Amino acid sequence: MNINVISRYLGIALLANSIFMFLSAGVSAINGFDSAFVPLVISGIITFAAGIFPMIFVRDNHAPSIKEGFIIIILAWFLSCIFAMLPYLMWGGEYTLVNAFFESVSGLTTTGATILTDVEALPKGLLFWRSSTHFIGGLGIVVFILLVLPEMSSVRFKLSKMEASEVSREDFKFRSKDKVYVILSVYMILVIANTLALWIAGMSFFDAVNHAFSTVATGGFSTKNASIAAYDSLAIELICEFFMIISAIHFGMLYMLIFNRSLRIFRSPVVRYYLMTIFVATVAISLNLVASGTYSSFPEALRQAFFNVASVISTTGFATVDTSVWPAFSIMILIFLLFQCGCSGSTTGGIKSDRMWIFFCGVKKQLKQLLYPNAVVTVKVGGSVVNSSVLFPVVLFIALYLFIAFVSTLLLTLCNMDLTEAFSGTVTMMSNAGPGFGSISSVSNYNHIPTMGKVIFSIDMLLGRVELYPLLLLVSGIFSRK
Repeated sequence: MNINVISRYLGIALLANSIFMFLSAGVSAINGFDSAFVPLVISGIITFAAGIFPMIFVRDNHAPSIKEGFIIIILAWFLSCIFAMLPYLMWGGEYTLVNAFFESVSGLTTTGATILTDVEALPKGLLFWRSSTHFIGGLGIVVFILLVLPEMSSVRFKLSKMEASEVSREDFKFRSKDKVYVILSVYMILVIANTLALWIAGMSFFDAVNHAFSTVATGGFSTKNASIAAYDSLAIELICEFFMIISAIHFGMLYMLIFNRSLRIFRSPVVRYYLMTIFVATVAISLNLVASGTYSSFPEALRQAFFNVASVISTTGFATVDTSVWPAFSIMILIFLLFQCGCSGSTTGGIKSDRMWIFFCGVKKQLKQLLYPNAVVTVKVGGSVVNSSVLFPVVLFIALYLFIAFVSTLLLTLCNMDLTEAFSGTVTMMSNAGPGFGSISSVSNYNHIPTMGKVIFSIDMLLGRVELYPLLLLVSGIFSRK
């Protein structure tokens, strides 16, 4: 294992964090050098020094091996979370050591869960840093492997095999050197467009930038205690819904749509399944909300159902109402969406729509095989044959996901958390969605969670963000074997 190679790439990750710390300090300066200025400047200097040291003094430009690539990915996330909590710790307030770590992990993994009981009490510099962690984390999960493995196509291929399948990427393949440009360009266009739209709709420019960072990264941090509900604006809700939904679609597909004006995105079976899931869930919840008497009019039920379905399936976590008081039928649909989430190649977490679609196709194939045992049954998804080599990794991932969710829930119940908190919290953390149900609902926070519970939730968030395998490999000690 080449420590020099690993340290240089980790330095790059820390430098990215330091840049946004200095930008956040600039926001503090613009707002009268608020109380976050000094913590942000000191944190930026410390993080910059830690990042630049290996870049200057370590001389090794070798490309990392597959094992080193895994280690770089995990350590980059972990170190970023450690350094990202420095501004919180130095500022103080509700940010104890564990609370600060939880908040930084939540931001960088684009989960959006918070320990704050009063978000609006934070100075603007710290609010901007908080949202910036979403921006960094949103880009990081899509781009970082390409930066870590610049010219090693075989290694990149092995890592990418852990993503659902090639189904969602069909006809949207780019040369390796173009992928970073594709992702960056789509990401920035969405952020700028979202900012302008929210600003025009009535948000202050500062709030618009912060919410755009959260929306495109499918994160969920807000500058308001009541989240999007604080604005009570249908226009703002519609803008958020649009950007939440498209930000959960594969960025390669969005690139083709934006720059090539290609409508092939709508021929993707995964995208059609993802959009159909949103439609069916919205209609079903709307009808249930009216039938149960939760809302007296269908338009109001539709408004609340659509926003919260878009928020949950995209794993953004913005809130307009307390969904934990909805009927059990509606809550169960939202829990299913928490498991499924958006598409591969986006900033969403969870099992992903790709895997769910392939899983259902596998079930369809098996049913046909049972009906016609002597027939050769072939099921295709977007031109790709769903065979055992495609289906097995998907089923294995889903099984592993559910097993880890069970273990995490079990451990949380030992922390004196009730089953609703423990289960919904685990699912929303592993899916990087943010709010759960009960006392950790969309209008609440995680401040009251026991210390060990916050630690377990932090691990769940990291597991969900790196898609389980890299962190499990590191913990299992597999890298010590030849």
